[in-house]
Amino acid sequence: MDSPYLRTESPTPLGNLSQLSNSQPLYPTRCVHTISQEDRNSVLSLVASKRYLFSGSQSSQIHVWDIQTFTLVTILKGHRGSVLGLTLSKDEQYLFSSSGDGTVRVWNTETLKCAYLIQSCHDVGDIFSVCYSDTNHAIYFGSQNTSIQWYEFLDPQTHGSTTDFPVTPSPSHKKDNVINFFENDEGEDEENERLQEELDKNVIKCVVREKNVCSNAHDGYVYCLLHSNDVPNVEGEVLISGSGDGDVKIWTIEKNGIQLSHVLKGNPDKGILCLTLSEDGYLFCGVQGGDVQIWDLETHQMIRSVMAHTDDVLAIAIKGSGFVSASADGSIKIWNEGFQFRESLVDHQGIVLSLTTNSNYLISGSNDHTIKFWDMSSLSFNTFEPFRRPSGTFHEAPSSDTMMYVLEKWIAMRTVSGNPVYLEECRRGARFLKNVLQQLGAVSRMIPGVSGRNPLVYGKFTGKRSSSSEKKIPTVLIYGHYDVIAAENEKKLWGSDPFTLTGKNGYLYGRGTSDNKGPILASIFAVNELLKEGLLDVNVIFLIEGEEESGSVGFYEAIEKYKKLFEDVDMILLSNSYWLGEDVPCITYGLRGVIHATVTISNPRPDLHSGVEGGAVPEPLMDLIHVLGKLVDNDKNVLIPGFYDNVSPLSEAEEKLYDPIVEWMRTSETAQSSTRAHHSTIASPKLTMAEKNDKERQCKATVGNSETVDPMKLKQQLMSRWRYPTLTVHKIDVSVNNPTIIPRSAKAAVSMRVVPDQTISDICAQFEQYIREVFAENVLSDNKISVAIESAAEYWLGDLNSKYFKAVERAIQEEWNMKPLYIREGGSIPAVRWLEKFCNAPAVHIPFGQSSDQAHLHNERIRLLNLHAGKRIIKKLFTTLPNL
Repeated sequence: MDSPYLRTESPTPLGNLSQLSNSQPLYPTRCVHTISQEDRNSVLSLVASKRYLFSGSQSSQIHVWDIQTFTLVTILKGHRGSVLGLTLSKDEQYLFSSSGDGTVRVWNTETLKCAYLIQSCHDVGDIFSVCYSDTNHAIYFGSQNTSIQWYEFLDPQTHGSTTDFPVTPSPSHKKDNVINFFENDEGEDEENERLQEELDKNVIKCVVREKNVCSNAHDGYVYCLLHSNDVPNVEGEVLISGSGDGDVKIWTIEKNGIQLSHVLKGNPDKGILCLTLSEDGYLFCGVQGGDVQIWDLETHQMIRSVMAHTDDVLAIAIKGSGFVSASADGSIKIWNEGFQFRESLVDHQGIVLSLTTNSNYLISGSNDHTIKFWDMSSLSFNTFEPFRRPSGTFHEAPSSDTMMYVLEKWIAMRTVSGNPVYLEECRRGARFLKNVLQQLGAVSRMIPGVSGRNPLVYGKFTGKRSSSSEKKIPTVLIYGHYDVIAAENEKKLWGSDPFTLTGKNGYLYGRGTSDNKGPILASIFAVNELLKEGLLDVNVIFLIEGEEESGSVGFYEAIEKYKKLFEDVDMILLSNSYWLGEDVPCITYGLRGVIHATVTISNPRPDLHSGVEGGAVPEPLMDLIHVLGKLVDNDKNVLIPGFYDNVSPLSEAEEKLYDPIVEWMRTSETAQSSTRAHHSTIASPKLTMAEKNDKERQCKATVGNSETVDPMKLKQQLMSRWRYPTLTVHKIDVSVNNPTIIPRSAKAAVSMRVVPDQTISDICAQFEQYIREVFAENVLSDNKISVAIESAAEYWLGDLNSKYFKAVERAIQEEWNMKPLYIREGGSIPAVRWLEKFCNAPAVHIPFGQSSDQAHLHNERIRLLNLHAGKRIIKKLFTTLPNL
């Protein structure tokens, strides 16, 4: 029974968290990822292996999640009732699930198929709890009918024997006499029965024998079971059971069954709902009403009863040196090794029903149909110094995944280029990256840019020289950028803070996750892993600039000044674009060049009132509109004489590259559905092309009704976006923006995308000459015209027959088990072609992200699966380069 002096109140008044502020841990527990169950049902049970997380649902399904990428692998179907309990064998080869349908299923975790279906010889009702003994090869479960039962896998039934088969209760008897709390009232029709038979046609069905039933093990439902080999004063294996009667019972496991060893007498008004056992022999019991009872199994005394929650404690777990409790009040509370309260987690929007842990995370499930992964650095790490100083040793980050920890810190830095407000923040982001590189094994430094602009970051990993080879060690230059597009004006559109890394359903959200901080870090950590494994046989130089989103101001001058750092480069690698869709990897082999120009028409007169001077004087804006109207015809053809003269003709080999793309667009479901508003749509000719954002390097295609789309028209539309030149008028500015004023000057921003084999100088000269000729047609105007070329960047076209492209293709195909699509991009990355010339080395472009990554837009994201896959692709590529 409870003793009043043993009950200790939570240090924080229940329902009031304001007093936590003075005692917050140095590194508070934080939710690093949230996933939602597809069936939108309560998450009743959880268990994690090294590879998977298994979540049992109220809908009778078991969801299987990849523990590294947080993506859904498959759904295990078979149960007809809620999945109330989950456990794993010690070798993690088998998953055991108990259900409200009165059965236990055994699943092979390699094949993810059901191997055995175990039923009782009695009508047990709901099976709330399940555990497994690897020593006895037996499974134990606690039931609604107050019994504890077990099935031994040495039983001949396990091998398919049908002789001496115990009788099972009829389904009608079960329904008439047992209330299944988590079940729906709807009966199953013949179709469901047929589907069930199909699911179970290869499943071995077993029945618990009468001798393996401990009837009336408790005077209440057996809500929880534990199996242990390490209970004080007890030799061998034990079973610990908790019940709605308030008692905890310790059973020894004998050859002929289970034998009651001790009863920890509790309060009948406080049923035991969950159990966990620490290594030092403390038993933690979550009970009805909100208490956590702590028993010392050495003395069989309850040493503490903590008033932990305001409602039932539904789950409890050991993590680090303390324990964690979760409750129907919606909170998760963390307690230290002295049973003192540390912090409360209230992110779930409902009852917290389940907890589990692995070496990396605390994992919680709720009736809000979400599963949350928590990094509990406060319990595992007492001190940690972030990436700040170049000296000293590399500190292990307070996270299971150092790359994710670094990305989280880096995303929080608002490295927005082109805005003086963020200049110091950009410098902080550059310094952070420099120190990350240094602590991961690179020689690193910052390269100053032009005055008032952001620095570049340089880092070099040196590969090991083979004693048996005289070959030169290859050197790879990886180019990227740490600056990002501003997000302030978009905050109302974001689902989370754009500068807080947020994990949800297998994706990482935040400004820069895809463009370009995520791919950069994946590449850095790929090289670091090769270095630690002793497999880095190439030199790798990282060149990460901070002005890419602002035209790479000062980039070329800085590289020229420090050109000795970039000698003997054999290959240039970048990942600064995206797949064409969602499901097929790509290799980018071409980018258009770009010329940005300004056309200005003005006069020396002041701005005039249109009601006074209108019709009497030549108007600059009208003249400018006349000029701009002569640049492109109604069929989007550029009218500048000679503009298309040097465009390289389409070769047969190049045209064939479009065939698999068109086929994918016609057949892929992801290609036939518009995934994000910012992507272009290539569909029937009746549809217009709507590009909601003029993002560099972006030309994503989706297709509508594949049956009505002409493949040749699809191919032509792709070519018009990728391989043919264009001219665009972006905006017009006037000296005074007033509807009654004739502005004295008008200025238009114009860009031209150039392609092989156009030359920048020729196009610029042709553009300026044509502009002046068109303007001169208006002989009555006394306005003056000027043309200014603001910036220019050459196109880039890779050599698909080079050994480097072939090596990249093999690495991608090995990772994704499919051949990548070869695509071009309509946008531009000015540094690529310049670096090729500067280093006299070819460039290869590997997109990491999907078409729905939302780069430059709200809710920018990258799929964790793609980030980890990209890291592995880089590792595969670099291990093959020395042998090319």
